[in-house]
Amino acid sequence: MKTKIKLKEVEMTPAVMAVLEQRGCIIQLCPGHHTHNPPPGESEGGAIYISDAKYGPHMLITCTVNRPDFAWFGTHPDNEEFLLIGDPETKPMYLAIAICTKTELAEKIRSGTLSEADFVCLRVKYNDPEVSFFTMLKDVPHGEGAAPGEGKPGSFYVTEPNNMGIEVTEMGAYELCVPE
Repeated sequence: MKTKIKLKEVEMTPAVMAVLEQRGCIIQLCPGHHTHNPPPGESEGGAIYISDAKYGPHMLITCTVNRPDFAWFGTHPDNEEFLLIGDPETKPMYLAIAICTKTELAEKIRSGTLSEADFVCLRVKYNDPEVSFFTMLKDVPHGEGAAPGEGKPGSFYVTEPNNMGIEVTEMGAYELCVPE
């Protein structure tokens, strides 16, 4: 029998997203966050990050989530962008993010010390320029789940390297549960 970790819903706010960025989980993609100050008559830009070529070119994918578990909770070896462009009338969707490294998470699972405090479980907020667009940094454990029951499932977009894949986290005696 697995120990159920009942995650608590956290609203996606600019403050919550800033904390996730400070903890090294994401890079916010929001108004004014990466602006430059070029002199008059000039333009300026720069890379926010560059993917490792070994994972291939970027691709755009769509994800529709209609399961209440976090079966694909895991990590990627490179960064990916979340573009939470979607229908706000869908049933609730959640993005669980571990606030520890994948190595620390594995140790907590092994030692039996994993708890709800090791995660932030965001209730996905669509179409908000302040919170709905961000880069999930490589090796940050995360996964999506949807509220159980009837209703239209939520969808969103992800850009990521074509050959990257996912390393599903072996949760051992634990099971993550969507908020009730």
